[in-house]
Amino acid sequence: MLVKSQIVVLHTIKHGDTGIVVQCYSNTAGRCSLYFRASSKKHNNASLLHKLNILDVVTYSNGTQSMPTIKEVSVPYNLATIRGDIFKSSIAIFMSELLGKTVRESEANPPLYSFISSSIQILEHLTDGVANFHIHFLTHLCKMLGFMPMDNYSCSTPVFDIATAKFTVQPFGNAVYGTQTIGERESQLLHSLMNTPSTNLEKLYCGSSELQVNGGLRLAYAKRMIEYISHHIGNTIEIKSLDILHQIFS
Repeated sequence: MLVKSQIVVLHTIKHGDTGIVVQCYSNTAGRCSLYFRASSKKHNNASLLHKLNILDVVTYSNGTQSMPTIKEVSVPYNLATIRGDIFKSSIAIFMSELLGKTVRESEANPPLYSFISSSIQILEHLTDGVANFHIHFLTHLCKMLGFMPMDNYSCSTPVFDIATAKFTVQPFGNAVYGTQTIGERESQLLHSLMNTPSTNLEKLYCGSSELQVNGGLRLAYAKRMIEYISHHIGNTIEIKSLDILHQIFS
């Protein structure tokens, strides 16, 4: 049986001398694995399988195979800067790793696929605020996973509580923030990212004040939001590419 679909490449694994297992997210089947024959005369360009590439594919399955085989492949979008720019390619690695560890359902989810696909295309064409794109994607992925934070940020509720998914009062005195609460600066950044379009990330504001977003704040924020996602999916996740992003954007 032949099936037409569109996929986002998340990860590849070499299989034997000529085969490649493509772990991807599909608009028709959700999270899935496909088999790609790199030695095929028609499809010998394995470079198409770079992380976050969007591909139109025709797959074949006879019902007995462990995974469908890619028979035809075409590229609907030119993602040259994601592949060639070290900043964007590093963000692509982060996004693909994050998706690989948080999105597991093997069924179609059109809103999630649309979010992923449009985010990739926005990253490709983004010229300003690239350094903030991965934390914006991380924030809004929470909505697609079903646990977007409540945006009740105010002067009286300036810190975000991981367990309740809403902003709350600041801890008394100089007490160290508990493991379920993120810091005030990170909370301001969360509020700002929730209200800033992905195409306008050069400067971020909390109220009328511009936030001073540097590499240290981005790293601290991303780590706490990954803790937030881990808490709500019930499984601790570790994103190894985060430290690489920190080095690149510091």
